[in-house]
Formats: sequence, C-alpha cells, structure tokens
Amino acid sequence: MTTGTPDHGTTEIERQLAEATPEQREKILTEVVRTQAGTILDTQLDDDSNFLENGLNSLTALELTKTLMALTGLEIAMVAIVENPTAAQLAHHLAQELAHTPS
Repeated sequence: MTTGTPDHGTTEIERQLAEATPEQREKILTEVVRTQAGTILDTQLDDDSNFLENGLNSLTALELTKTLMALTGLEIAMVAIVENPTAAQLAHHLAQELAHTPS
C-alpha cells in the first residue's frame, strides 16, 4: 500500500483503509469489492453472491482485478478472485494482504 503523501496519487479508499481498524478495513473492502464487481457484472450483488454464478469470466475478472488494484493500491492476482469468489471472501483475503503490506 502506498503512503499517504498527496502527490503520490493515494486514493480516498487507500486513505480510509490506512486509518481504519482491521474490522473496519474488511467492511470497507467488502463494500468496494461488492460495488465494483456489481458494476462490472451489471448486477446487484450481496456480500455472499458468487461472482462466477453472476457472469464473471476471464475478461471481467481482469477488469475487476485492475479496478481493485487502482482503488486499493494492492497487488492482486486474478487467481485471488477465483479462489475467493464472493465480495466477503475476497475482501477478507485483501484485508489479510493489507495487514501484511508495509505502509
């Protein structure tokens, strides 16, 4: 994750994540993942809606990966989306990654 220097291009979401507790981070990430995946898949998703069952394919997985990386500053492998196919699961995975990323 990037540090909070304004000229470094830190996103609002990155700033929120940096200031949040671990529990708050997971809630923020769940909202971001659900919203972005729903937009990309053009459907309303719940926290536990399966991306694959809602039309995720390799192109939309790539788009979701790039979008989430841009918003969070995290490096995200596409396989993470397949291995964590709901907003709640992927957010949990990203929160764990964030906890192990030096700020």
